[in-house]
Amino acid sequence: MGNQGARNIAWSKDLEIGIPVIDADHKVLVSLLNQVFDTVGDNEEKATLGSVLNSLVEYTEYHFAREEKLQEVAGYSGLEAHKARHRDLERQVMEIRSRFEEDPDSVHGGEVLDFLRDWLVDHIEKRDFDYRDACLASPDAIAAAARIRFGESDADREAQEREEARAPAVDWAALKVLVVEDNRNFQVIIQTILKSLGVRDIHVAGNGQEGLDDLAERAPDLVLCDWRMETMDGLEFARQARERGSQARIIMMSGYSDGEVREKALAAGVDAFLEKPITARGFLDAATKVLSHV
Repeated sequence: MGNQGARNIAWSKDLEIGIPVIDADHKVLVSLLNQVFDTVGDNEEKATLGSVLNSLVEYTEYHFAREEKLQEVAGYSGLEAHKARHRDLERQVMEIRSRFEEDPDSVHGGEVLDFLRDWLVDHIEKRDFDYRDACLASPDAIAAAARIRFGESDADREAQEREEARAPAVDWAALKVLVVEDNRNFQVIIQTILKSLGVRDIHVAGNGQEGLDDLAERAPDLVLCDWRMETMDGLEFARQARERGSQARIIMMSGYSDGEVREKALAAGVDAFLEKPITARGFLDAATKVLSHV
């Protein structure tokens, strides 16, 4: 498994610019790059690569929004040039994803890996250090960037401020999550999304039986479960979880989205359905809905 002509990128101090919110974003981007590396040659490469590309598109938009807010509040003189570079990179990422959506066979993990490696090294080492000093000197700028949360647009943030009195926001840091998924690459993608939202307590089970064993030892708030797994599939896991009294909210993930599949999932005790390739936006919407009992 993996791209024989390339290697993973290891996070190091050389990639840190010293601004915590930006360094945290860069670590996630490195993780996404390495997930592409691990995807190449996987027996579910196309489905996994689709989810990685979705996550990449969403996370770059989020990261660029934080960088631009940081530079704006700090009064950085190179903001407009940096924005132009961001728009160009967004265009390239969107073009790769669009090609993949039209014809999955036209995009290969190695191509995405090469693009990400070149972009990431250039973006961090040649671009981000340019604004470092100006932004480090502005605590207000760092705080403004930190207030931008993954998966939320400006409209989302404004709507949430209006709704908070009626429906409190999900406390992601306090959330206990169980991931029941037999594909290692999907496990990592899901954990990347969860950690990006601030989730700290994440357990991973490699099949339905392991998931039931985990439920016997702890009570998670949320379960993300794959539909197709060896040993015990997601439907049987959900049925047995409910029979054993689990009150956790269960979100089923699957590449199948027809009405019959959804009906079977709901009948088994599933609260929501998430279609693969997954997106951070789709997960955020589904999780917020079930956790808010809407």
